[in-house]
Order: sequence, then C-alpha cells, then structure tokens
Amino acid sequence: MLMFTMFASLPVYAENAAIPEEPVISEAAQPDKAQLYASFNSRKYILGPNDIINVNVLGVPELSRDAVKVQPDGKINLSGLYSVPATGLTFDELSSVLEEKYAHYVRNPHVAISMQKSRPFIVQVTGAVSVPGSYEINTDTETTAAFFDEKTTHVERKTPILSNVLTAAGGVNYDADVEHIQISNRFDNTQHEVNLLELLEKGKSDQDIYLMTGDSVHVPRLASPLAVDAEKYSKFSASTFAYKTVPVRVIGYVNNPGLLELDSSLSSSLNTAIAQAGGYLGDAPYPPKKVFISRYSNGGNLVTTAVNPMKQDLTLMPQDVVYVPEKTRPIIGRAFDFALRIVDPIGTVASGYNHWSLMFDPSRFND
Repeated sequence: MLMFTMFASLPVYAENAAIPEEPVISEAAQPDKAQLYASFNSRKYILGPNDIINVNVLGVPELSRDAVKVQPDGKINLSGLYSVPATGLTFDELSSVLEEKYAHYVRNPHVAISMQKSRPFIVQVTGAVSVPGSYEINTDTETTAAFFDEKTTHVERKTPILSNVLTAAGGVNYDADVEHIQISNRFDNTQHEVNLLELLEKGKSDQDIYLMTGDSVHVPRLASPLAVDAEKYSKFSASTFAYKTVPVRVIGYVNNPGLLELDSSLSSSLNTAIAQAGGYLGDAPYPPKKVFISRYSNGGNLVTTAVNPMKQDLTLMPQDVVYVPEKTRPIIGRAFDFALRIVDPIGTVASGYNHWSLMFDPSRFND
C-alpha cells in the first residue's frame, strides 16, 4: 500500500521518453580513442560493498538518486524498491535489473548507472617481484597521500593499472618474464596475458591493464637467470616498474673496487659503475680504451667482452663483473719514471746531509 501511494503521485511517462543524444564522434578519431582506452573498456567493473554510485532514471528525476552506497550486505536502497542486490553485478546488469523493476511504474524506463566513488580493493601479486603479497588499491582521488624523507618522495598512485601495482610491489626482478604476465580474476574466471615490453616499445596502453576486485597478478620467472636477454633487459630496466637495485662488481684499476649497487632509475651504465667505484686511479695517464665486462650467457658460459667506455656506455645487468686493467704507460713515460728512481736517492742523501749540518754545524748557513 505504501509503494502504491508513492508511485500514484508520479505522472505516467510516455514510452519514448526523451533521451539525451550522445555526441557524434568522427570515424577517423574512433580507432585512436579505442586504442588509448582499450585497457579500461576491455573489462567491466563489478560492483561490491562500499561502492558509491549514481542512479539516473532518464526523464524521471523523482526516481533518480546520487551517492547510493552499496551496503555491506551487497544491496542498495532506492525509492520504492528498497533493497536491491547489487554486489557481483556490472553497471549494465544492474541497469537491466532496475529497468525491469521500474517497468511496473514507468513506461519503458531507461536507467543509467555511474560511479561516484569506487571502493578500495585487494590485489594479490606473486612471482618475480621484489615484494610479493597483497596490495590494497585505494582509488579515492579526493585525497592524496604523500610521504617524504631525505632520499625519496612517494606519492600514492590512485589508478589501479598493472604498472602502478608492480611499482608498489617494489618492481619486477631482472629475471622476470615481462612478456607473459598472467592476470586472473576469481569472480568472473577471466584470464589475461600481458606483454609489458609492447607498452614500453610501442606505447600500447592496452597492455597496462586496468585491475579490479578479485584480480591476481603473477609475474613468471624465466627458465633460468642466465636466460635474461641483454637487449630486452635494457628496455625495461629504467622503467617505473623495474627493480631499482642493480648489483655489479667493479675490480681492477679503480679507487674503490668491490661490490656496488646501482640505481636503475638514475643510471646503470658502465661509466656510472666506474664513477661509483671512485673512478680511475689518480696515476692513470688517461682513461683506458678497453674495459672488460664478464657475464654468463644463456648457455651458462662465462663470456667476457672488451668495451671502449669512451664509445660504448653499455647498460650493466645484475651480477656483471667489470674489470678495469692498468693502463700501459708509453716508453717516454716509463723512461722518465726510471730517471726519477735514479735521481731520487741522490736528492734524499743531499737533503739528509743538509739537515745534519743544520743541527750540528749551523755556522755553515750564516752569511
């Protein structure tokens, strides 16, 4: 009786209620936009508790409501309909449910659902990442959390796309297979395979997939750390989702030989490693034309390559060994060193004699 009284006061609307026309987009512009937003449009958002949505019954403002919250029991409360199950439904599915219910009171109703504020959700990240585990994705764009210390400035990322989640997980390891990242959803049982190299090389934004509730991300490892391709590694090592620490060893004719940790977000090149090792020893006449880099090949063999650091500033990989040989001095330089070794003892004796005379016979130095 209460429901009948509520809707009795509403006018009966025509079957063909005026619906706002959508703007016409030229066909030439559509492919670019479709590719740009492919990651967002390829998946349908699934509603859940704490989502806040707007319900617009087109042409019937009396039934439209903003800021409708999905309750912990998964239902929403609307005028005259009371509790309507919403959890687990997409926007289109909920629109169909509401249109069916409102059809008892409105002719040919059209219901549009829009998101006002999405809920935080958990994404599981496993495999070849620095810190695997569960990550809460907070999509509230009204507040921004920033953290500052002496070394870093971190601003919380709001968009739940794959690269942001991998960054939150500390980045992918150097032996990660970034061409075959697996994303699965336990609610709709969908499976996605992502190639992040295509994102870096070709700018394919559809590879930076939009994550949702129930998603799990698995970053597989290569069959062996020795299977890392140097060319592919150099492409993603400086990306936002790459692991930032690159351990290398620099030995030989440098001031501070030993194990170093390079920051890939700044530079992990050969000359950066040499500079971080204190640079060449001070008595080196000029930089060597050959520096040796040793790393394991895909077959498990230790391969050493000679590189001219003045011409090739190669990107180093984790566990690389850099050997800087002593620079051979020219013949004239070595002859000069030999002459100094002969003259130096004579100068030492003369200096010692002068000091002896100054102590025991100071009259020798009087005018």
